[in-house]
Amino acid sequence: MSDQNINPSFNSKIEDEISLKDIVDFLIESWKIILLGGVVGGLLGLGYGTMVTPKYQATASIQVAKVAGIDVEAPLLLVEKLKMPMYYSKKTYEACNVVEKLEPGDAIAKTLKPNLAKTAPIITISYSEESPEGAQKCLEGVLDDIRASQNLLAKPIIQSKNIQLVNLKQKLETAENFIKKLPNKNLSFDFSDSKFSASTLLLVTTMSKENEIRDLRTQINDLEIAMLEPQTKEAFLAAPIFSPKQKVSPKRTMILIGGLGAGLFIGLLLIIGKRAYGTYKASSQ
Repeated sequence: MSDQNINPSFNSKIEDEISLKDIVDFLIESWKIILLGGVVGGLLGLGYGTMVTPKYQATASIQVAKVAGIDVEAPLLLVEKLKMPMYYSKKTYEACNVVEKLEPGDAIAKTLKPNLAKTAPIITISYSEESPEGAQKCLEGVLDDIRASQNLLAKPIIQSKNIQLVNLKQKLETAENFIKKLPNKNLSFDFSDSKFSASTLLLVTTMSKENEIRDLRTQINDLEIAMLEPQTKEAFLAAPIFSPKQKVSPKRTMILIGGLGAGLFIGLLLIIGKRAYGTYKASSQ
């Protein structure tokens, strides 16, 4: 039977088997070099992971300042402010160890990555440093900047509340003095008495002032309570700053695996390139 009558699919099957055999032979012949490349890559990755300075991360959860139970600024607005390089003070630059950088404020803003919780008005920020203490110190500096900014916003609101409190107390004093000047004698309600109208008017006035006094005292008491903590306080931590002793980078295991994989791949490419060059050189002669 001639070669032309052979089933084409049979020929394709033979070619596939030959290709697979070539690949197996290639791997058997070259495994040492490929493995050597993987070992070299792994050692380089391990060396890099050892040389890189370890980083530790601290995390803080912050709530904005309040006056009489009302936020002095929207938490989402604060999140946007924390992304602005000019928001931070020179003192915070020093605390975050970025003074020598070209754009220290930008370095802090990009690293913090502020995030507003979905279920509560709590802002989470994180910072990485060469020590847990350094990372925590930076977040404390950021909190001081937040407090300084929000204290300025809270100042006119507090002044307004204090003026309101003074006015209420003055009204209370006036009402109490008025009550003291009213006659203390028992009022007569004899309809035949010609002074019945005057007695009725005096009674109504007295009851009105007493109601006013009670209402003023309630308002004063509520406002005084509202001006105390926790209704009124500067920006604060929802929980203590979390600064664990475990480093977050470098992740040496991942670096080792990546270096090993890269070395194996490069070794494989070198073998393929070497064989391709040999084939090209032989065909050109």
